[in-house]
Amino acid sequence: MQQFLKHYKVKIRVLSPIFIGSGEKIGKKEYIYMPWNHRVIIPDVDKMFEDLSRRGWTNEFTSFLMDSRNGQMPLSTWLAQKKLRGEDYDKWKKYEMDAGEAFVNPASRPKEIDAFVKDAYGMPYVPGSSIKGMIRTILLVWEIQKNPDAFREICREIKMSSQNKASRKICLARETSKLEQQILYTLSRDEKKTQNAVNDCLSGLHVGDSAPISTEQLTLSQKIDYTLDGKKKPLPLLRETLIPGTEICFDISIDTTLCDYDMEDILEAAQVFQQVCNTYFYERFHRPVKDENVVFLGGGCGFLSKTVLYALFGQDAVRIVDSVFQNTLGRQYTIHKHQRDIGLRISPHVCKCTMYQGELYDMGIGQISYEE
Repeated sequence: MQQFLKHYKVKIRVLSPIFIGSGEKIGKKEYIYMPWNHRVIIPDVDKMFEDLSRRGWTNEFTSFLMDSRNGQMPLSTWLAQKKLRGEDYDKWKKYEMDAGEAFVNPASRPKEIDAFVKDAYGMPYVPGSSIKGMIRTILLVWEIQKNPDAFREICREIKMSSQNKASRKICLARETSKLEQQILYTLSRDEKKTQNAVNDCLSGLHVGDSAPISTEQLTLSQKIDYTLDGKKKPLPLLRETLIPGTEICFDISIDTTLCDYDMEDILEAAQVFQQVCNTYFYERFHRPVKDENVVFLGGGCGFLSKTVLYALFGQDAVRIVDSVFQNTLGRQYTIHKHQRDIGLRISPHVCKCTMYQGELYDMGIGQISYEE
């Protein structure tokens, strides 16, 4: 074995529902909710269509799918009208999952589902790129916390740029890139162009995709905004998420000739990042994250888990974040009441949560461990 390579078997144990989106949306006419057992079936459309055609319902079913006037009717309602049962659905299913806290309120209308990313065999997994992006963020915050005075110039530039209107994709992109270059571009592969990505020391950090995860580990999670005064506001958004207790297993390899970080550094960085998140956000909601070696992973776990602004500015970050929202969200800034953020001394001013088995969880929290 080459001595300059370090290999680790890494595991993230899911502590609260984690969502890694594929970009696919499962519409109300593409899943079957079974109220008698509170489960959801995702059918194989070809098998379902073939079976319904054998029953002589080809035209009716096609009309149902194509008719926009039936846009509010879910597939399960149409099938129930045809007197079909669970044993019929079983013959069509690709997979099924617990419906979680979705559909608990009978007055709420069915919603489309944001799908979890899956491999070619239909199995959920977590891409290595998602994990590496998380590691990159926590290492940046760790380095900032170790030497905050080194970043005064970039802080000045961020303050100025946050006042400019921009799209969400390009807002502070130049400043973020400059910060990453200052911290991570330590190699001298291209001395003429120091901003070239070949100088990034994390090019020596290789994170593999996770092992496939059983679809039995999926549930449906409804987005809930949790306010500073303890109120829960359910929103019409459902996600396929990994249930607490799921193990996400993957490999990390580090080329020590390029990357100076090891797994102990990553764990220490995770603890520092957790402290920042607790100090400037979760403690304000009386929901500090107390588990050790915590990471924040995936979609829906909130703005703070994706940014270094609070590490750079501390409590002053509230004004910077508010400026970013004001100059990127347009009308959504007022709709989501971000004008209250300055007065509340927190931005954003809601905590992204969900319910699972009757308990309120913050989204996207896992516990990382490793062995060599």
